[in-house]
Amino acid sequence: MYLLMVLFMAGFFAIVVKLFVIQVRDAEKLREIARIQYESGEVIRPMRGLILDRNLSILASNTTEYTLSADPSVLEKPDTVARFLAGALGTSYRSILRQISDTTDQYVILAKRLPERVAAHFKDWSCYGVRLRPVPRRKYNFNALAGPVIGYTNIDNCGQSGIELEMDEELSGKEGFIVYQRNARGLRRPEVDYPKVEPVNGRSVVLTINHVYQSIAEEELSRGVDLHEAESGRCIILDPTTGEVLAMANAPSIDPNKLSEYSPEKARNRSVTDLYEPGSTFKIVAMSGALNEGLHGPEDRINAENGSWKYHPKVPPIRDDHPYASLTLRGAFEHSSNIVSAKLANELGDERFYKYARNFGFGVKTGIELPGELNGDMKKPLDWDGTTLNSMAFGYGLVVTPLQIACAYAAIANDGVLMRPFIRRWLLDQDRNIVDETTPQVVRRVVSSETSLIMREFMQGVVDSGTAKLARIEGVNIGGKTGTSQRLVNGSYSNKSHVASFVGFFPVEKPRILILVILDAPKRGYYGGSSAAPIFRRIAMRIINSSSDFAKKPEPLYASFKGNDHVRVPNVRGMGIDAARSVLKAHGFHMEHSGSGSVVGAQHPDENTFASRRTKIDVTLVSLDADTTNGMIRVPDVVGMSLRQAMNFIKGMKLEPSPVGSGVVRAQYPAAGSLVPRGSRCTLDGESRSVTANLY
Repeated sequence: MYLLMVLFMAGFFAIVVKLFVIQVRDAEKLREIARIQYESGEVIRPMRGLILDRNLSILASNTTEYTLSADPSVLEKPDTVARFLAGALGTSYRSILRQISDTTDQYVILAKRLPERVAAHFKDWSCYGVRLRPVPRRKYNFNALAGPVIGYTNIDNCGQSGIELEMDEELSGKEGFIVYQRNARGLRRPEVDYPKVEPVNGRSVVLTINHVYQSIAEEELSRGVDLHEAESGRCIILDPTTGEVLAMANAPSIDPNKLSEYSPEKARNRSVTDLYEPGSTFKIVAMSGALNEGLHGPEDRINAENGSWKYHPKVPPIRDDHPYASLTLRGAFEHSSNIVSAKLANELGDERFYKYARNFGFGVKTGIELPGELNGDMKKPLDWDGTTLNSMAFGYGLVVTPLQIACAYAAIANDGVLMRPFIRRWLLDQDRNIVDETTPQVVRRVVSSETSLIMREFMQGVVDSGTAKLARIEGVNIGGKTGTSQRLVNGSYSNKSHVASFVGFFPVEKPRILILVILDAPKRGYYGGSSAAPIFRRIAMRIINSSSDFAKKPEPLYASFKGNDHVRVPNVRGMGIDAARSVLKAHGFHMEHSGSGSVVGAQHPDENTFASRRTKIDVTLVSLDADTTNGMIRVPDVVGMSLRQAMNFIKGMKLEPSPVGSGVVRAQYPAAGSLVPRGSRCTLDGESRSVTANLY
């Protein structure tokens, strides 16, 4: 009995000690172990924000794929489960069975990125221990369109390049979570003590890209790369007045939906990550600097040295493709003279030339919202030697990005003002409300308005009669500049490997579209004027034809209505009295006239204003015969007439019309009312009625 009592007391004491260990000493540790056994947490991934173009076409959206997993430790009939899974997935039964037979493993991923059609097999099938989990995945709606610009995401839906990387924080959103409790049978239910935290979906990004322009640029660039057997190509389309990037194309390119075909060559956005020596496109620095500083006028002549200028006895001479004894500044730019450009750079001097180059944006990042942008490389004057300035004058001895060249020419097109380029237009919340907007930002004025106007005229001459005739488009005034530079091969310049480029804008009178085209190492036609310029022309023509914004809108012969009783007053100046009366009557107006003559010289109300029908239109008649004073002729007022109408009117007055531009006369010289000799030239400055691109 004593022995039994001792044993009983010892056992009781052992139980008390064990209970003390469990309930006091190790309570927290065991409580945590128990919680892990019956509680499980799950991250709820947010939906990634959309990427849209400027017209709200969706470039990148989301789709749902599924991850199939299993817990082998709780599967009751692994053989039966393996047969069903193998049939649903179309995989090997033995492979599935081997994965789910290891009962020491509690989590095995059987398949990832299952599409909806495969996941449908499991919707009516329930097996404890097998789980199908939805996973959001990125979908690029236009496949390879703007692939390097948009970028791509990894398997965890995190941005890896392009806009996806640059704006990953805004696009990703915030994860949520939910906590489950598991009962003795393994069934799960939400834990009431831990409320579910909903995920916050990512914000959407609206780009300045126009997907129509982007498609045109990519198609024509790819075609040009193939035609000229180039290694690669780049194209940038900007709105020079705002700095908005309307398209940015690369060839070859990447389809973010097919990452199995990924390569760094295809994925990188060469417009901001690749550097090259710009060649003749850099000549705007010396030319515009010399004009802006008043060193020369457009028609001043410079000695062109008959095509070869040896400025230093120990340095090879600077050569031009075509020998000229002398050239005006206009002619030097149109024919891309290296010699004249170098001489202008020397007149500017090191410091002023460098200042203009930096003011145009070379040597510094543009600040665009894209990853991987480079500064370029332009030495400071302290590091120059005796050849640097002359070489840089025509685009050697420095490297730039394509975007820097495009922005520099955009400054010339934008009245001499450099804009910061941008590609992110709006940031939208989940309700499509704008939470942030990028507005056009002026960087600096580079040259004066007068210099900008002269440079645009020079660039129009490059296309009309210079090195870029293949960029001409009938009926549209194009301005631009060609560039051809030798590439470095094994440390020295090669005459067999070149970079061909052309940058142009239109219409010259009020530029709204700027296009840069670059071909790397073209084998069939390496000059910018013969390879890059035709690509520009095809892109520009398709853009013009793709939108009514660039079409000339016909002026109706009769009234266009405003409300029920208001019509637009037609322009009858220059018409004969009978014709003017007929047109006004057709619009519902009455005509009264004063003065002697047979042609309408003035009218009130003025044309293009709105007036109610039956309004009286007062016209002043003039004679087509010479209004002479001591043998002189009084110049008529033709401002507001169509250019053709004004020319006929001027000819009838025995004067010689000299039209500039097209469309409607916006200015005339000599001024109306001036007395001039018979046969004098009258310059008519036309401004097209074409509606320039409304890109919003």
